[in-house]
Amino acid sequence: MAHRFRGKIVVVTGASSGIGRAAAHEFARQGATLVLVARSHDSLEAAAAECRALGAEAVAIPTDVADEHQVQDLVGTVTSRYGRIDVFVGNAALFVYGLFEQTPTEAFKRVVDTNLYGHLYAVTALLPHWKQRGEGTYVLVGSIQSLLSAPYQSAYVTSKHAALGLVDVLGDEFAGTGIRFAALLPSTIDTPIYQNGANYTGKTSHPLPPTVSVERAGRAVVKTALHPKRYRFVGRIQASLVPLQYALPGLFHRITKPMVQTFALRGKGAPTDGNLWTPADAGNATNGGWVAKRRRVTRSVTWLGAIAVLGAVVLGRSRR
Repeated sequence: MAHRFRGKIVVVTGASSGIGRAAAHEFARQGATLVLVARSHDSLEAAAAECRALGAEAVAIPTDVADEHQVQDLVGTVTSRYGRIDVFVGNAALFVYGLFEQTPTEAFKRVVDTNLYGHLYAVTALLPHWKQRGEGTYVLVGSIQSLLSAPYQSAYVTSKHAALGLVDVLGDEFAGTGIRFAALLPSTIDTPIYQNGANYTGKTSHPLPPTVSVERAGRAVVKTALHPKRYRFVGRIQASLVPLQYALPGLFHRITKPMVQTFALRGKGAPTDGNLWTPADAGNATNGGWVAKRRRVTRSVTWLGAIAVLGAVVLGRSRR
């Protein structure tokens, strides 16, 4: 097996579950020395143990990336211990389901503090170190919703759009240098974010199909770190919606809300703050079990549902 990151110091935030944990496993297989970061303790230590079992050196440093001082301490601790940071994967994120009017202002701000300011604080702390060395790679793990609208996700979409804008600008400003900024834009990935996230809709949240395996997303993170590019997508079907939003905006924005209501919000559920304020240590895992559930639903049912949503939109338009 190629060990393309042997001797490299890689920091992964949001490493206690989901894409971050899967990416940590893949970096470990590639020989990286890993610093795993999340607010949690037990699940983060478990992730580090998994990486050590794969033959990598890995340490866990509990950190809330929404706290600027904690991020500064993280970067200082890693550079003091290892002398450098080669790759920083900004993956930590919080998620909220709820119409804008259902979403408490403090919950909205908490999402933005993590999903946007977490990157701002990290880059601010990293740049002096990277400018002195003349190199460094920042991988933003964004979302397909960094480019697309998504009803019921105003806080998440706002934060993801803004974070991508920040990394886009940094990519321009540092073009031609050894400091590189890249964005990975996953579609719906099989992670526990839907079980762990806040939800104020009164419905139970589900990922919007099709769901892509978290291992595939983890490999894409490593590929992006190895070959940085402005945008790298994971999940072709949802990525195909990006040009649709601009080519046929009327159609795109008519189908998004019915699609979310049909596929992503089903069954009654009590409103919850999820893991906004307290990490969901017990609920953290690499995957959310959604791919296994998806296999029990035939593709024909999914397509019939999509056709029904589209038909309802068209019928509603014809009656105006």
